[in-house]
Amino acid sequence: MKILGINNMHDASCALVVDGHVINAAEEERFTRIKHAHGLPINAIRFCLDNSGLKISEIDAVCASWRPWVLRRRAIEAFKSFYKSSYMFKAKLERGMGQMYNEWAELFRLRQLLNKYFGEGKYTIHYVDHHLSHAASAFLCSPYDRSAILTVDGAGEAETTVFWLGEGKSIKKLKAIKLPHSLGQFYSAVTAFLGFNVQADEYKVMGLAALGKPLYAEHLKRHFIRFHTDGTFYLDPYFIDYHLARKGLFLKPTVDVFGKQRQREEEITQRHADVAASAQAIIEEAFFHMVNHLYRLTMVDNLCLAGGVAFNCVAAGKLLAHTPFRKIFLQPAAGDAGGAIGAPLYIEHSKNTPNNREYIFKSVYLGPSYTTIQCEKILNEMNIPYERYTESELLKKTAEIISNGKLLFWFHGRMEWGPRALGARSLLADPRIAEMKDIINKRVKHREHFRPFAPSILAEKASEFFDYYYNSPFMNFAFPVRHDIAAKIPATIHIDNTARPQAVFKDINPRFWALIKEFEKITNIPLLLNTSFNVQEPIVCTPKEAITTFLNTKVDYLVLEDFIVKQKE
Repeated sequence: MKILGINNMHDASCALVVDGHVINAAEEERFTRIKHAHGLPINAIRFCLDNSGLKISEIDAVCASWRPWVLRRRAIEAFKSFYKSSYMFKAKLERGMGQMYNEWAELFRLRQLLNKYFGEGKYTIHYVDHHLSHAASAFLCSPYDRSAILTVDGAGEAETTVFWLGEGKSIKKLKAIKLPHSLGQFYSAVTAFLGFNVQADEYKVMGLAALGKPLYAEHLKRHFIRFHTDGTFYLDPYFIDYHLARKGLFLKPTVDVFGKQRQREEEITQRHADVAASAQAIIEEAFFHMVNHLYRLTMVDNLCLAGGVAFNCVAAGKLLAHTPFRKIFLQPAAGDAGGAIGAPLYIEHSKNTPNNREYIFKSVYLGPSYTTIQCEKILNEMNIPYERYTESELLKKTAEIISNGKLLFWFHGRMEWGPRALGARSLLADPRIAEMKDIINKRVKHREHFRPFAPSILAEKASEFFDYYYNSPFMNFAFPVRHDIAAKIPATIHIDNTARPQAVFKDINPRFWALIKEFEKITNIPLLLNTSFNVQEPIVCTPKEAITTFLNTKVDYLVLEDFIVKQKE
């Protein structure tokens, strides 16, 4: 069965699932060059079809990760807010109407729009509950036959958090928390309070939190959040409102506790770091509270996570130390983009597959790729001098460049699925140089000083470097770095002595693994500093984008498949 999965909301994306296996997947932003693009992912759909040699007429089903008619809860919460604040009501109404006339309207017209862009087909259309899509994107990709599942985000149609049990092909809902009680919306509202972009910069709050103290956490626990014995929680919806925060407006209770909101260009102070630390503390306590109760409900050792809040790698990295779960799976596009694989996998397994699932998500490399011939053609068209190398020569040369303290863009194979650069579209550097983070920020990234860079490490060596380590191939978990190791890789360690590693497997990305191995031969360090191949834009997709970005930075070298390009003096 050939199924297209579509997410047209935040982080619009498309995936192609064939007989229960994810074949192609990409986010729309990589093609439009607009970060966190929303709307029908036309370019991503075209890629998924073209890359597999399929036409829309050969597709059996199209699945959306949302049911746009299930909006009663949202409407009720909007009208309830009218009695508290007319500004809050107006903000919720404007947000809802905007989606109604855009993303939700697209879902109602899905067949018509697909006919317009791709021609007619006899496929069936399925609309899958948003949190069920999240759950399927985790469990039906996981290596577990039986697992607890927790999905946590801003909000689906009505639910913000759902407890599940996955067994075989089935996913059973155990308990749900509904609007307005949303950890995701709370964290996003704090993101806005701190002067960052909502639904984009939450990771900045997480990074900033390490510089602060949770001075406001006790007040929040007394007056804002209550934890119930059944694993759920209550949030006061009138302490900080997500929809007002999107407009830069905050209620009096917020300002009374946190002080004045930070403006976008304003200097970041210790108070701002303390606010971030307090929000992070609440998220972590709520996370552990729910996960521990989920274990008591299911009594299984396996846990699958999905939803935007699951991307909080600091909280996720502490689960082994704070919960009974021993195995945890979190696929690389855990946010809304992941619904594009969750919805079709759910339809496939609920209707057509045999009893046993065969597919396990191992490779993140599901996007476009470009041949050596295509890369050489573009280099020549752009009049870029280059050197071509054999595989072994290229790896040795590249490892030497990095070990000499140079910055290097790395472009190889199929583009990654999800927001992380994982050795296909990466900026690589020597982790041993303490000043490397400042060098990268000054010469390339131009980003906040408190945001850490991550290590990519040979999978077989990861447990030697990190405490509480468990399998982390997608850079989704932050772990404490072992004290005897920290001084050796200072450029990849955050101020709280943690790092967010990618475990690189030889059978999944052999060239990237071999590069790290060559670097280890030179330095005795089996990891590289790895950050994304971009500058204030989506990660590059094409060779032309890679060359253009390279030329507009002060990065020393570009490896473009089998070619090495040196930066102009």
